[in-house]
Amino acid sequence: MEPSPSPLDGGAEGVDLPPDSLGAEDFAPFNGGAGDNVANDAQLMRQAWINECLAPEILMYKEDIVDRTRTEIARQEKIVEDYEQDHANALTRMIRLAEVNRIKFSLRSYLRKRLSKIEAYAIHFFANDELSSRLSPQEHEFAKEYIQNMNDLFQESILKKMPRDYDSLLHQSQAMESEVPDMIPEPHLDKHVFVKVTDDLGDIRIDRENTIRLAQGDIFAIRYNLIKEFVDTGRVELI
Repeated sequence: MEPSPSPLDGGAEGVDLPPDSLGAEDFAPFNGGAGDNVANDAQLMRQAWINECLAPEILMYKEDIVDRTRTEIARQEKIVEDYEQDHANALTRMIRLAEVNRIKFSLRSYLRKRLSKIEAYAIHFFANDELSSRLSPQEHEFAKEYIQNMNDLFQESILKKMPRDYDSLLHQSQAMESEVPDMIPEPHLDKHVFVKVTDDLGDIRIDRENTIRLAQGDIFAIRYNLIKEFVDTGRVELI
């Protein structure tokens, strides 16, 4: 199994889609009496990353998983540091360091993907309380500053030079007197995604006349909007 790119080298930059090789077994050397829990967190972190990469909208921030992963990374880095002068355990140190870098890569890529979605749809998120609640406090602050900076940039460079009816970031024309903003980009929720069903969901309606049965273990290409409520609950996984 080839190792995933390390976040410490140039290969990690600009990567959105996660590798298939990172799994629960990747934390196997990290047992120390709690291997099952750590391995499970590694798997949950990996799936959170995959879901975030493949979902068109931003998903609920996985605070517990992120915090536990950061704690475990810090613990393993301390162990690696303790092994630095222990030449008898050089191989163990190298294996642990490789695994730490792999998990760092998945964590950083997860957070980076969320930031890219915030940059693309920041105003849309702030206009919707439910979407805004999916952001972490740090992401919320980032989105707020991003919108302010973007507004300042466009006002200074373009909008202040436009006619009054066309100087808005939200409306194509103020003269149309529309209260609904028509220039805010939104994610396309009807795009098709591949999903693996992890729980029996029964029949779901896909249009006015047809339903489809989603049974555990099934794999489908389906419109995201039809299964989005099951993604955050873990009843389906994006693949």
